[in-house]
Amino acid sequence: MFNTKKDKKLYRPDAFQISTVIAEGISIEGDLIGAESLRIDGKIKGDIQMGKGVIIGESARVDGDVSCETLVVYGHVVGNVRCHTLILKSAGKLYGDVAMQQFTVDMGGQLMGSVEVVSSREPILLETKVS
Repeated sequence: MFNTKKDKKLYRPDAFQISTVIAEGISIEGDLIGAESLRIDGKIKGDIQMGKGVIIGESARVDGDVSCETLVVYGHVVGNVRCHTLILKSAGKLYGDVAMQQFTVDMGGQLMGSVEVVSSREPILLETKVS
């Protein structure tokens, strides 16, 4: 019933380096697209598409869809999520539909929406938007 194989490890936030930080007190309106990882402690109104990880800090609020390899939520996300791994921390709140391969929710973490566990053969990341 429960998969205990060691090769199916959960992608942890310490597995990637943060290349960009959006500090508390900073607000951005617009989409963020990049190949690396991102930590958000401010406010974002727009979609986020990162090639590696995204950490949503406790003081952060994201209003938009998120697509990445690993998403760690300490703050608030209002939007749909597509990722390989979702880690919802105890203070984290996610309002939207989620498609992912593996996830963990700490006691107190809130997820309001539908959850779809996709197979490893399905593409996880959203297509890159070209203007």
